[in-house]
Amino acid sequence: MSTQLLDDPSPSQAQHNRKSIFECLEDPRATAVLPSLKCILTELDSLTRRGSSHMDEITRLVRQDQSVSMQVLRIANSAYYAPSTPIADVPAALLYIGLSTLRGAIASTRCMETTCHIKQDILDWKEFWIHSASVGHLTMELASRLRDPGLPFESFYLMGLFHDIGKVVLACLMPEEFSEIYTRAAAEGASSVAVLEVEHLGVDHGLIGAWYMERQGIPLTLREPVRFHHSGILEDRPYFHHAALIRLADKLVHAAGLGKSGNATAEDPYASLEWEWYRALREPDRGDEEIARASVARQIAKISCLVRETIL
Repeated sequence: MSTQLLDDPSPSQAQHNRKSIFECLEDPRATAVLPSLKCILTELDSLTRRGSSHMDEITRLVRQDQSVSMQVLRIANSAYYAPSTPIADVPAALLYIGLSTLRGAIASTRCMETTCHIKQDILDWKEFWIHSASVGHLTMELASRLRDPGLPFESFYLMGLFHDIGKVVLACLMPEEFSEIYTRAAAEGASSVAVLEVEHLGVDHGLIGAWYMERQGIPLTLREPVRFHHSGILEDRPYFHHAALIRLADKLVHAAGLGKSGNATAEDPYASLEWEWYRALREPDRGDEEIARASVARQIAKISCLVRETIL
């Protein structure tokens, strides 16, 4: 393995001693918060040291980064702060922990570019961040047009942002396996790497991400939709509904060419079961197909500008 989170076996023992993803996740050193993009960490550090910075600027930037968002939520939900109810909201978490704690969290966060030795041609991490943040924004926008979302809109943003966090976990803890899976996915033009992950590891990145989130103390309402976002289940249960919303946002973002996540898909999202399901749950006055598609297209255009300005 190229990362030093876990001990490297010798070549002759590698196959025999190779750990499962769950053994890797159980290792105490694997509970460290995952790395972030250097560009976001640098700007966040600058903002938090500037006396004139507004909290909304800092919040906007934190919300674009999977690792920092998760770290903020983890701290706010920790035994030290012991909130009376789980906090699943980045702005609330930031107010709860304060800027000095955030500065400490930023200082302890590693950079993806220097700690995750996955070749750019396998997965470009900036493109991956663009994809994840875009899915977060679009999941929230789609939820805002439902008759009964069932959760605060910020929760939908976070579950969309975190939907592929299992891929980052896998890349950091098992880089060789990650490279094998994603190199094969690129060669075969796989529409979903989740199938290849199950073939290699016995689980997909949704379950890996949810497992990691649980160990970070992230509330159930955020991690269960991540767990099931590749299940394809459309049963009338909250977590499956929320997972389906993530799936739809994921397909729409892929179709719009907003970043890359390792999947190669040419699927028309408007021909999917998720779109049909979503149309049935939208507000009645927004039920026209052309109006619905035009609304989504406008939101995707806004999201593209917002995310690319922050990350590039």
